[in-house]
Amino acid sequence: MPTADLLARRLFHCLPRTDQRRWAGAYLSGLLGTPGKKSVRNMARSTAALGAASQSLHQVVNASTWDWNPVRRELAAWCGEQAGVRALRMVPVVIPKRGQCSAGVHRRFDPAGGRTLSCQLALGLFLVTDHGSVPVDWRLFLPGRWSEDDELCERARIPAAARTAPGARTAPATHPGLGLDQAAEAAAAHAAAAGVPVVAEADTEAPADAVRLIAGLAGRSLGFAVSVPPGTPVLCGPPGDRAPHTTTVARLAARLGPAASPLAGGRLRRAPALIRVPGVARPLALLTEWDPAAPDRPVRHWVADPDGRTLAAVRFSLSATASMSLATSMEVLEGCGLLDFEGRSFPGWHRHMTLVSAAAAHRLLGGPQRAAARPDRARAHAHAHAHAHAFSG
Repeated sequence: MPTADLLARRLFHCLPRTDQRRWAGAYLSGLLGTPGKKSVRNMARSTAALGAASQSLHQVVNASTWDWNPVRRELAAWCGEQAGVRALRMVPVVIPKRGQCSAGVHRRFDPAGGRTLSCQLALGLFLVTDHGSVPVDWRLFLPGRWSEDDELCERARIPAAARTAPGARTAPATHPGLGLDQAAEAAAAHAAAAGVPVVAEADTEAPADAVRLIAGLAGRSLGFAVSVPPGTPVLCGPPGDRAPHTTTVARLAARLGPAASPLAGGRLRRAPALIRVPGVARPLALLTEWDPAAPDRPVRHWVADPDGRTLAAVRFSLSATASMSLATSMEVLEGCGLLDFEGRSFPGWHRHMTLVSAAAAHRLLGGPQRAAARPDRARAHAHAHAHAHAFSG
């Protein structure tokens, strides 16, 4: 039996109805086997041997009732069996959209593309492994009217618990209804993620957002490493000091320079003394990335738990191998239909993204298929970014 069929059986056994299991499996096969755009019509043609019909494929994500959370938990468990998990990584993803009717669509400036576009903004929680980074959970940013207009929310079937606080403009990784809860829930629900540190490249321009994210992760008893803006305040002083010196990560790193303790081949350096962040009781480490071509020029600052597992996760996440892995994973997701959801509802989007994640996991971690993980087409840019500072507008 093909591995994709085995994966489908594993993931969809929790679906309560036979027709749901059948058409979810057909949808997954369509995402994996259909060349070009993964529209339900194209997938119905490519999976004709399964007796697939476009109406049934559309219905299994948009009009069905199955809960995507058990499927995501099963996917995370499967990924953990295929490869060791080194970290949980928060990755904001911009999905360009036409029209204004899909849940969460809004106008947003994209620094990477240098333009304002109509899009959805999502936060993927990726399991970082030696063989690829695979998303096992998603949150959809719902700004403005998508959280405040009750009639619109009802039409899009957006539950009250998923709505964003009124007026919120923060990056999704720093929003308590998105990244914080997402990471905590994943660590509790997925055995593969238990005890694994969270790496959040959440550079916003507002230090308060970074401090809020750090405090939230610490409050949820998660190991973490968070990239922070240069102006983020930190407290320095010996243990028990009642009047610690207040400075910023940039000033502290500048005083230390590249002579601080080297990690990751000298690119990443650690301040010798532990620091504290306002509102966080436990001591933390300050790490600074330096430009190899300009050793006196800091690239980015990190605040992290000082334990060895977290520091190892940061080193791996910043390595060339991990960077290429994440870039490949984003291309694979695009090739598996990341941009191709045909629907408007909140539940439909989540079911589609769950099935896209399963297809990407199969390509990245499913044995011999790893070598063929590259997508089958070069589509318009997904604008999927590993650096959350791109979404702070």
